[in-house]
Amino acid sequence: MQTVSVKGRDFSKVVLGTNAIYGRSHFSDARSKEYEQRCTDDYITRLIEMCMKFGVNTVESSANERISRLMSELEHKHSQRLRFIGNTRKDKTSAMGHQEKFDSLIASEADICVVHAQFVDRPRRSDTIGGLQRLVDQIHAAGLLAGISTHRISTVELCEEQDYGIDAYLFPLNETGFVYPGYDGNETPTQRIETIKNTPKPFVLMKTLGAGRIPPADGLAFALDNSKESDIITLGLGSIEEAEESLSLACELLGEPK
Repeated sequence: MQTVSVKGRDFSKVVLGTNAIYGRSHFSDARSKEYEQRCTDDYITRLIEMCMKFGVNTVESSANERISRLMSELEHKHSQRLRFIGNTRKDKTSAMGHQEKFDSLIASEADICVVHAQFVDRPRRSDTIGGLQRLVDQIHAAGLLAGISTHRISTVELCEEQDYGIDAYLFPLNETGFVYPGYDGNETPTQRIETIKNTPKPFVLMKTLGAGRIPPADGLAFALDNSKESDIITLGLGSIEEAEESLSLACELLGEPK
């Protein structure tokens, strides 16, 4: 798997996303429950190991004690450093709130510390995102990369206009325009592509397969064809078999040996 360098840190072109691991299918309650039941600690470990066989060196996840522990155990077992793109999403994976998650990302030296959309996409009354510059400065002071996760083109544009110093954007892209059930935005795939290609900063592209609505071959080809060489794809994988199939396809599309 080829790598993408972001300010001296090398990330695999495709990284492991974790929504499915945590039972967030964005598809149906039945599928979410099935994911949650399947993904024991042992299963998650074997899933990550399958990804590692394809050269995936990065996990993208909300900050929580479970994923930190499993990654640490894998690093020790394989004597291999795994990179971490961690975000401050408040969810059921941990009792930690936004600030606690942020502090944990700094303390654990996450490669990219991502301020989640819950913070940056909040309704605002001015052309600033209150508190964001302080968080970015803290991340940079720790020698780490600063990212934001956003679903909205307007947030990317605002961050660039205000020059907050964002190093990478987590941002949805797929051919259907799907973001999540109930999303109230109206950005089209074409508009998203224009934003990605016209913004020099690297993007970590999420929702590539539309939460299971798009076949992997189609979703991966679309993301690769409509992004920059410096961009990364975070791929939510719900099973070891899905990982093997999807990563084989990714290698084929990238012209690499499987």
